[in-house]
Amino acid sequence: MTYKTPTIEEFRELAQQLPEKIPYLKMLVLFGSRATGKTHANSDWDFAALYDEQLRDESCRGFGWFEVPGLVGEIFNINSDKIDMVELNRGTPLLNYHVARDGKLLYEKEPGEFLNFQRQAWKTYADTAKFRKAQQRSIELWLQRWGV
Repeated sequence: MTYKTPTIEEFRELAQQLPEKIPYLKMLVLFGSRATGKTHANSDWDFAALYDEQLRDESCRGFGWFEVPGLVGEIFNINSDKIDMVELNRGTPLLNYHVARDGKLLYEKEPGEFLNFQRQAWKTYADTAKFRKAQQRSIELWLQRWGV
């Protein structure tokens, strides 16, 4: 039996089951090689999630939030070992920028959530450009000192 990768539209249809399993989920985005189409035989599945922190704190006891990759895998019929999940609530400006730029929206609780995220991610990325440049220069100087 041959496995056929679902289309983005098929993922979006399946994603309508997410609120029942993960009630604190505000948004789920596919990003990385699966979103850009640059996959290879061992490509994993990169998902970015935005959560309602208050609702999550009320819903999850102990380490309950570790269940999210398994629940996503169950809904999308993907082995959870092949899933990498990042939290956009805690994402770096660079990570959030890449998700905003290349990500494919699969689910949003409120219409416009992804658009708002994109705007904020692009603004934060632009606002932090000078810090990334200074960090890069610092690394270059360190490498020069060590002859690398």
